[in-house]
Amino acid sequence: MLPVKRAAFKNTPMKTYKIFAVIFCLLISSASIYSQSDTYLIEGTVNSLQTAEPLENVILSSPGAKYSAVTSDEGKFVLKIPVKLFPVRFTVKRLGYESISITADSAGYLNIRMAERLTATEEINVTGSLIETGGLDHFYITSQLNTIDELVSKAPGVTVTRRGNFASEPVVRGMNSERTGVTINGMKITCACTDKMDPVTSYAETDNLSSISLTKGSFNPEKTSGNFAAIDLRLKEPVLKSKTGFKGELTAGYMTVSDARKVEALFDLNTPVYGSVISFVYKQNKDYRTGSGEKVPYSGYNKFNITTSHIIKAGSKFSAKVDFLYDYAWDIGYPALTMDVKSAEAFITGAVFKLENPFGSVKTIEAGLYYNAITHIMDDSHRSNTIKMDMPGWTKTGGANLSTLLQWGDLKVNAKLESVFTTERAEMTMYAPNAAPMFMLTWPDIMKSEYTASVGGEKMIGRKTKILAGVWAAFNSSSIEDKLGLGEIKVFYPDFKGSDDRFIGGFFSGIKFYLSEKFTAGLNYSNSKRSLSTSEQYAFYIFNRIDAYDYVGDPYIKNENASQVEINFEGSAGKIKAGLSLFGYFFKDYIAGVIDPSLSPMTEGANGVKIYSNIPSARMLGFESSLEAELPAGFNAIGSIQYSYGEDNSGKYLPQVPPLMGTLSLRYTKGSYRLQTEAVWAAKQNKINEAYGESTTPSYAVFNLRLSAKLLKFLTVDTGVENIFDRNYYEHLDWLKIPRPGRNFYLSVKTEF
Repeated sequence: MLPVKRAAFKNTPMKTYKIFAVIFCLLISSASIYSQSDTYLIEGTVNSLQTAEPLENVILSSPGAKYSAVTSDEGKFVLKIPVKLFPVRFTVKRLGYESISITADSAGYLNIRMAERLTATEEINVTGSLIETGGLDHFYITSQLNTIDELVSKAPGVTVTRRGNFASEPVVRGMNSERTGVTINGMKITCACTDKMDPVTSYAETDNLSSISLTKGSFNPEKTSGNFAAIDLRLKEPVLKSKTGFKGELTAGYMTVSDARKVEALFDLNTPVYGSVISFVYKQNKDYRTGSGEKVPYSGYNKFNITTSHIIKAGSKFSAKVDFLYDYAWDIGYPALTMDVKSAEAFITGAVFKLENPFGSVKTIEAGLYYNAITHIMDDSHRSNTIKMDMPGWTKTGGANLSTLLQWGDLKVNAKLESVFTTERAEMTMYAPNAAPMFMLTWPDIMKSEYTASVGGEKMIGRKTKILAGVWAAFNSSSIEDKLGLGEIKVFYPDFKGSDDRFIGGFFSGIKFYLSEKFTAGLNYSNSKRSLSTSEQYAFYIFNRIDAYDYVGDPYIKNENASQVEINFEGSAGKIKAGLSLFGYFFKDYIAGVIDPSLSPMTEGANGVKIYSNIPSARMLGFESSLEAELPAGFNAIGSIQYSYGEDNSGKYLPQVPPLMGTLSLRYTKGSYRLQTEAVWAAKQNKINEAYGESTTPSYAVFNLRLSAKLLKFLTVDTGVENIFDRNYYEHLDWLKIPRPGRNFYLSVKTEF
């Protein structure tokens, strides 16, 4: 039986239900009926800039996706837009291609050319409902009440590590947060929790995102310098329009599995020279129930998020945009850990100045400034631990960057300069019975600076071959600013002077073959070193619950190096499309925890002490495949399978690597209704490393059913049931094998005005 739920997460009073009902009524009563006048037709075709072949499944949509179209097999489209909205600006998007914006002054015929993405970066378009956008990327959408982690985990090659029902850690191809960088609008953010309880994804919401960019390799130095993979969360951006306008959305939702409720408001102002968007989100989740019907204690949380973005345009070429995000969560339970989180607070802001087509071959120049501060307070005041602990953490990050896009004919070059400054401090105070409190710095007041330069380019060789190449270099410096912290590190490394400087860098090259209009093949190679995490260099007795060891850093540890090879195939036949990626990461000086039997642990119940160390080599191999099909009678299907396999130089399995996994979705569309079924499954994982606390994970299959309906022009309803058969299951990366939520019914209602 699971332990009794703590008193801190109290049942919500009946008054909350009344408030929820009042809000729901206000949402409905606030809507105004939209009357559509005569429409103009915008027709045209979309073709590849490189090969001139027609592109199917291209999404063309007006701001807010109120008016949209999807290209046919021949690349043709028809957009119907009310006359009173002209001139109208709409976006053109397709996975694998650069998104563009087009302004139409009147009805007419357009010939649109789309350029392929410079590197292997994928994009998930985020919408609040199943019915707001066309194209196959909408299959990624889960219920509107779920988190960014769950949305990202739908992408092939991505899973998450769960320590509870909040703030899961994204894992790309078996690579955790040390090897995968996560940013918001390209802004680097330093998490403040030594136990990884506050990944960057926890400080944003699906409602304030427009897209999620995934880079599964070191083939884009602008995004992945210092990492082997990258995830960039793109916030909703304001739009400029020739006519001043204002619109808004109000949404309320409920989930049964955790008695969760969510309220959201979104407002959008558009003028010819100024635009703004602001969103508010409030979420409350109680302890959830598993497939066996048991409640998981310490799994509830509360959260508030406000995000706003403003843009101003001066002339035809210059624009400036400012983003602001504030996120506050409290009473966050973590059932897989011995501690909970009293509060997690993030203040994130940034500004971007953009100059378009300034002169000659310079297409864009962008300059950015950003700053963020994170405060993360852990305690175990509601747990029955014999030795009590407080563990607060703070980080501050500031950055500046300058980037440009150059083009000479079919040669494109991206270049970027960036500097980042970070301070990181984490404390731990232990309260043993009948003893004086013991204080230590688990992150000893670290100051870091990073200076990076990168350049990448692509060029067509004839009409059938494209080559890509890039290089990056960085200077990283770190120092301990607290005398107590320096003294702690000197216990293990008496000759360490308190600072460390090092150079890292990497390069990539690739080639893509257009074997026919319907089939392409590509080969990519990269070699790079990654930046070290603070824990890998300077950790001081940080407890890891999964293997029950205290961890200590090594300031002299070598930077991990990886050579990556990837082969890609994409093809289509009629209304069926397929893709396959084969990848291999070959690591040198791989970083892992190695047991030091001469040291004694400080954490109650710990098995011992591990030192972050380099092992000679390791490798990660795997594949990802996808299949998309447009079926008769309004049906569409998409499926994906992924697999990763890792082992070190001694032939032992790398820890925390997911097994063979897959998803399959089938959707039926009729008018403004969408019905979607999903199957999510994973095979048994018996390739484990017991030295890291792993054990065999059984296979599972979970089924979901979702329905979206636009009942009125201003009213959208999303409902469904997740884990239909109430399966009691967990995934291999879930700490302590705590079961995931059982059967969950959800309902979300959105009104627009």
